[in-house]
Amino acid sequence: MRRPAAAAAAGMLAILLALPASPLAAQTPTLVDTATTARLTQLVGRNPTLEARAAALRVAEARAAAAGLAPAATLDAEVEEVPSGLNLLDAGSLRVGVSRELLPSGARRARRDVALQEVERARLERDLAARSLVARAAARLVESAAAGAVARRLAAEDSLLVAAEAALTARFSVGDARYVDVLRLRSERLRVQSDRARAVAEARVARRALLALAHQAAAGEVDALIASESAATTRTLPPSPDIDSLAASSGAVQLARAEVARAQAARRLARAARRPSVVASLGLQRFEGETGHLIGPTVGASVSLPFTARGATRAATLVADREVAAAEATERAILARVHTEVATAADRYEAARAQLALYDAALLRAARDEREGALASYRAGDLTLVELLDFERSLARAEIDRLRSRTDAADALADLVASVAGIDEDEPDRPAARREGDDR
Repeated sequence: MRRPAAAAAAGMLAILLALPASPLAAQTPTLVDTATTARLTQLVGRNPTLEARAAALRVAEARAAAAGLAPAATLDAEVEEVPSGLNLLDAGSLRVGVSRELLPSGARRARRDVALQEVERARLERDLAARSLVARAAARLVESAAAGAVARRLAAEDSLLVAAEAALTARFSVGDARYVDVLRLRSERLRVQSDRARAVAEARVARRALLALAHQAAAGEVDALIASESAATTRTLPPSPDIDSLAASSGAVQLARAEVARAQAARRLARAARRPSVVASLGLQRFEGETGHLIGPTVGASVSLPFTARGATRAATLVADREVAAAEATERAILARVHTEVATAADRYEAARAQLALYDAALLRAARDEREGALASYRAGDLTLVELLDFERSLARAEIDRLRSRTDAADALADLVASVAGIDEDEPDRPAARREGDDR
């Protein structure tokens, strides 16, 4: 049985809720309610991955606070004409001063810009990590609920087969049924029980993965969310969002843009290094005069001469220019790749929506209402065992396939999530590999 991955669709809302100012929020499909998403956001808030990203952001902020500040002043002293080389008090000249480098305003601003770009990148990485965690937690939540729904449907099928077996046993005892019918019914029950056990295992594995993502969360809270999602009414699948907007707002593209901004700031810093810097000094000097020792102020300045190292500064500027060009080329390449991924996922999503629209909900409800009537007809001898098994198997297959159509749409939305927020599709917490089909 295919892994119920409708959960991944839940991640779409979770991811984009973290973009408060994004125009994307109004056009992105969602399959879970905002209250569930908000609760999941709280549960994954203490995840170690998110805490590590937050710590990296604090480091970047601390570095930015120190960037562009004036360097420390330097205290220097000079003594000349010392008698006997030891009598400092009778030295002919004694000077004490303080000097400090005065950076050009452009250089200070460029250093701050580089540091601030690192802060923005660290903040973006933290936000993307949070969106990824919430999306993956939502995926595990809905997956557990969907697997539980499949298990309950198979349990209902097994219950009908148990009732049919009781009627068949009564017939067989009086010679009104064949032994091959007994074997057929028992083999059908074994198949249903095997499928149900697999669905129960999938629900448990998904629940365990959700507990791992919701670090330090109580198991009762997770179970309550799963129960709430299981009881939620079926939501209508909205149309796919605008592909160009999704691609342009993806996490990978945003990181690439942040790298372009950082490279541009580094280029401004390299160009600022070509400007002269000044070191100013101020102090006091005692020197020997005609009437004894005199004390007076000293003022000094030194200026760097960048033109004496034109080759080095020109090479540094060339490196910075090429780093900017490389970052811009990388951004264009990433945008093209993400656009293709988003378009492919959107096509899959629309195909799943079209398939789901083929199911007639009213027809399915009418068929469910006929289940007890079919069993009663079998007991009365108006319906053969083969006809009863075919009816129940067909109804169960239609209902489970309808659920799979929703999970196909959810998988496509999960691909959109991966493309938009930079989520790795093969995340390590994914409980089970997706199966393309089963024996039904």
